Amino acid sequence: MKLRDFDFRIWDEDNEEFYKNPSIFKIKQIKGPHNVVLSSYSDNERINFEGYDRKFEVELFTRLYDKNGKKVYENDIVKAKNPFNYLEAKISIHKEGTFYLENKSGHYMGSLIYLVEDEGYTIEIIGNIHENPELLKC
Repeated sequence: MKLRDFDFRIWDEDNEEFYKNPSIFKIKQIKGPHNVVLSSYSDNERINFEGYDRKFEVELFTRLYDKNGKKVYENDIVKAKNPFNYLEAKISIHKEGTFYLENKSGHYMGSLIYLVEDEGYTIEIIGNIHENPELLKC
């Protein structure tokens, strides 16, 4: 992956929202593990989000798009279909850095890129774990 293809989104757990369209973010830890300054540089304007005991979650772009052209990110919940099978799963990142599908019980269901490119699955984003946690309940 080239740096120009690198994309992410940031979930702010305290405000329960994503920071949309980040252009450049700087995340700096200050004085301990829970003190964070998150700075956004957008249109030559700097915005600081001081975070003392705030939780920010950086979620990586998988480099895949769903059937509607939406970018697929880590922690999205997707429907994956091929002519023979249908899955609902969460996008997770493996310790080795690859993206995979995880079912409602937290079990590995397969490599995302393998299922899409080799097994012919189409994917559709139906939510994410932050705004739609009920989609993962058994």
